[in-house]
Amino acid sequence: MVANRRTLIRLSWALVFLVVISAAITLIFVSGVLRTPFDIPDFVDRLVAIRTDNERQFPFVIVGSLATLGVYLIAAMLGLVLRAWAAATATRDAMTMLLVFGGVLGIASQLMNIGLGDAARSFYCDCGYRAEEVIGLDRALNVGWSMLNWLVIGAVTFVGVGVAFAGRIVQVSGTWRFVSYAIAVGVLVAAAIRFVASLVVIEAFDPFQVSDLIVAITTGILVPIWAILLSRGVSDPEGQPVAAAV
Repeated sequence: MVANRRTLIRLSWALVFLVVISAAITLIFVSGVLRTPFDIPDFVDRLVAIRTDNERQFPFVIVGSLATLGVYLIAAMLGLVLRAWAAATATRDAMTMLLVFGGVLGIASQLMNIGLGDAARSFYCDCGYRAEEVIGLDRALNVGWSMLNWLVIGAVTFVGVGVAFAGRIVQVSGTWRFVSYAIAVGVLVAAAIRFVASLVVIEAFDPFQVSDLIVAITTGILVPIWAILLSRGVSDPEGQPVAAAV
């Protein structure tokens, strides 16, 4: 991959476009406007209603997941491209490793999210075992969502630390460095909340919604600022296009 200012500008503006879509879809889900309130006492009938709701939400799952997948893909690419603007140190290698590995985990998490959204739609055979199918599907989805949760925790953590390292070693501006650290703090707090909630039941509020809200606000506001400052604050490395080291 050729690391020059033109490549960086294209990646930065693609990141702005995709992260705004991703944050908007996340906020739509967090707000609950797509969720139908249920008052169904029977457990199986309630699960069927939830699966029907999942089917209605599936188009939003696809759009949000593809946008977020694109964000992670660009994060991985930036891990390679930004090397050309950083001194050859161990921190540069750590930045690349964190952004690339976090991006790969993030891509896997979003593909899994689409797969789970597809599996959550309500299709049952007419074979007389409706209750068993519904409950079995619910348990399988819970396993899948648990795996997805840990992939998201890993992806957000690695990318967040990678962005902090980029802010430290890539010379753009003091404002860009501050925004880099702010992004890292925001997403790492969200990851920590999700991590704790995965191990300990929290009844006072929904920690996963809080985590998603923090990520949506942090990325939807700060990442576009970060990307625009980056695209405007650098010139070609050493005045010439340079092949980014891997």
